[in-house]
Amino acid sequence: MSGYPLALTLTLATEIPIVAAFFPGHRARMAMVCALTTTATHLLLHFVLPRLLPVGSFSLVLAEGGITLVEAAAYWAASQDPGRSLAASALANAASFVAGLIVL
Repeated sequence: MSGYPLALTLTLATEIPIVAAFFPGHRARMAMVCALTTTATHLLLHFVLPRLLPVGSFSLVLAEGGITLVEAAAYWAASQDPGRSLAASALANAASFVAGLIVL
């Protein structure tokens, strides 16, 4: 496996357990929300945003920050816990970004 399928698999394998761990009473539901939301934002990051934003570090940070907030909003909607949702999203996205730098 290589390219985009590997990137998505690595992202999901990194983010789902982190998000689920933040919501002990709702792990399965939050894992599902994470899988769906992360797949959608990952597609957006890789195929849509590169056509809309200029190439560069600033654009990458802007895109990653926006995606972190979108995913946090999805977790908040599912859990009704905004602080935990933002923390879960920030940690999961940071971890998957670092994993991508290491593996890809």
